[in-house]
Amino acid sequence: MKKLIALLLAIVMVMSLAACGSSSNNETNPPTDGDNENVSTEMTAEEKALAEAEIRYAIGLLFDRNYIVESVSQGGELPASSFVAMGMTDADGSEFYQNAGNSDDYIGYFDASAEAFEDNYAKAYEILTKYYEVDEQGMLVNFPTLNYIYNTNESHKAIAEYLQGALSGVGITMNLENQEWNTFLNTRKNGDYSVARNGWLADYNDPISFLDMWTSTSGNNDVQFGKGEHASVAVYSLDLTDLGYDVKVENGTWAETYDVIIGLIKTCTDFETRYELMHRAEDLLMSTGAIVPIYFYTTTFMLDDSVDGFFYNPLGYKYFWKTTVNGGTESLPVCIGSEPDTMDPALNSAADCATMISHLFAGLAKWDQDANGNLVIAPDCVEELVEGVENEDGTVTYTYTLKEGLKWSNGEPLTAKDFADSWQRVIDVVGDYEYMFDVIKGYSEGKLAVAALDDRTLEVTLNNAVAYWNELLAFPTYFPVYNAANVDEAWATDASTYVSNGAYTMTAWEHSSVITVAKNANYHAADDVTMEEIKFYLSDDDNNMLTNFKNGSWLEIDSVPTNEMASLKVEYADEYYTIGQIGTYYVCWNVNEPLLPQE
Repeated sequence: MKKLIALLLAIVMVMSLAACGSSSNNETNPPTDGDNENVSTEMTAEEKALAEAEIRYAIGLLFDRNYIVESVSQGGELPASSFVAMGMTDADGSEFYQNAGNSDDYIGYFDASAEAFEDNYAKAYEILTKYYEVDEQGMLVNFPTLNYIYNTNESHKAIAEYLQGALSGVGITMNLENQEWNTFLNTRKNGDYSVARNGWLADYNDPISFLDMWTSTSGNNDVQFGKGEHASVAVYSLDLTDLGYDVKVENGTWAETYDVIIGLIKTCTDFETRYELMHRAEDLLMSTGAIVPIYFYTTTFMLDDSVDGFFYNPLGYKYFWKTTVNGGTESLPVCIGSEPDTMDPALNSAADCATMISHLFAGLAKWDQDANGNLVIAPDCVEELVEGVENEDGTVTYTYTLKEGLKWSNGEPLTAKDFADSWQRVIDVVGDYEYMFDVIKGYSEGKLAVAALDDRTLEVTLNNAVAYWNELLAFPTYFPVYNAANVDEAWATDASTYVSNGAYTMTAWEHSSVITVAKNANYHAADDVTMEEIKFYLSDDDNNMLTNFKNGSWLEIDSVPTNEMASLKVEYADEYYTIGQIGTYYVCWNVNEPLLPQE
C-alpha cells in the first residue's frame, strides 16, 4: 500500500511541477502509514553524525533526476548516481562511474533510473520517519528550515525551485537564496550555508581530481569535512589490510580516514590497487550523504558560424587563440561568464575564469590540437615534455629546459626561477588548489623540491611517478606569476598592473562589464596566435547573453535560457552546441549543519 501511495504522490508531484514550471508550493501529501520513532535527545555527537548522514541520503532519494534533466535543465545531461563523473576510465578500461557503489542491481550509490523513483521515494520517507514525527497529513514535524544558495542563472534557479518543491512535499521548508557569483563562491568556502548548488569539472583525466578536493585541508572543501565541529566527529572506518596496507581504523575522524586514503592514492604506484583505493575513497565520501549528485554535465553554448578555429577540452575550457571571424583576425567578442573573483592563477578556482587565464598565461605545457585536430598536451614554455628519472628512493626527477628568449608581457626575461617561485607561492598563500602540488616532494614540509639550476633549467622531484603529471603542468595553478617572490596581491585586479606571459596580455578591465586582451608580441609562439584581440564580456544573465548573440554583438555565449533551448536548437541548428564534459552537477550540504528535530 505504501508503494502505491508513494507512486501516486510521485506522479502528482511531477505533474504539478511540469504544469507550474517547477512549483515550490506542492501540496501533495506523502504516505502516512510508516512507523515513526522519537529521536533521542541524548544522542552523542557520533550518533548525531550518523543520523544526519542518513537523513541527507534520504533527501537525495526524493529528487527525480530524470525529470530534472528532461524537463528542467534540458541540456542533454544524464542522471548521476555517483560523484566521480562519466568520462573517467577505470583500471580495466571501463568507465569508473560504472563500477561505483556496491550494488548488484544498479550502478552507483542509488538507483537513478526512472523506474526506481517510486521505490526511492518510499525508502526516503521510511528513513525520514525514523527521526521525525509526522502530522495528520503525513508531513514531517520540526524539521529545521533549510537555506539553499545558488548563483545567478535561470537553469540553477529552475532546479532550485524543483528541489524546493520536492522537499515541501514531505513537509520540509527550504528557502532559496540567489547570490552573485563571487559572493556565492565565498559563502560556500566559508561554510555560511546549509545547502548549496555545486558543480565540479575534472582538472585532469584521473578520478583523483574528484576525490582529493574533499580532504580536511583542501581549499575546495566547501562541505567542511574535517572542519569545525566535524573535525572531532569519529564515525568513519577504513580497512585497507586486504590491499597490503597496515591501515585499519574504526570510528576514526575524517582526517584519520579520508585524508589517509587520499594520501595513499597519491603515492600508490600499483595501477590496480590505486584504482581500488579510489573506489573506496568514493565509498567513504558518499557514505556521508553530504554530496548529492544530480546529473553528469554537458555544456550548452552558441557559436556564430562566422567563427573558425575554435576548440575546447572536456574539462570545460574553451580556446579562441586560433580563431578567425569571416577570415578576419581583428577582434572576437565572447561571453563565457560573469565578473571573476580573481584573475590570479594561484588563487582562481572557477572554470570560466580559468579559460581567460589560459589565454593570458603559458605554463610548461598546454592543451592544443595536433595536425589532425586531436586534443593533445603539448610543450609550451619548455623545449619538450621530458620523461622523469626514477631515483633510488622511488622519487622521480624531471629536468626541463625552457625555450630560449622567454619574456613576460612587459618585456622582462622569464626564467626557471619564475616557475620555482610561482609554484612555491601557491603553497605559501594557500590557494584553493594548493593541494595539487602535493605530488611534489617537500609539499608536506612546506618547501617544494623545485629548483632553478640556471635561467633555463628547472628541476622538479615528485614523491613518485604520477600518470597525470603533464596534465597538471597544463593546469592554470601551475602557470608562472610575475615577481612571484614579492608580488603585490593587488596586481591581478587592474589591467595596468597585470603582467602575463601567454598568448595575450590584458589591455583593459572594465569591472562587471568586459575584460579586453590583446595579442602578446612577447609570447614565444606569437606567430601561432591568429586573433588579435578578444573581448571577454562579463555576464551571468542568460537572456542578456542570448540577446547579444542574436544581434551579433557577442559571437560566443556559454549559456542560454532554459525555456529557449528547444526553439534555439531548431532556429540556430548550426550554431547551437551541446557537448559532453567530465563533470558532475550536485547538491552539497554543510556537514556541520544540524538536521535533527528541533524542539
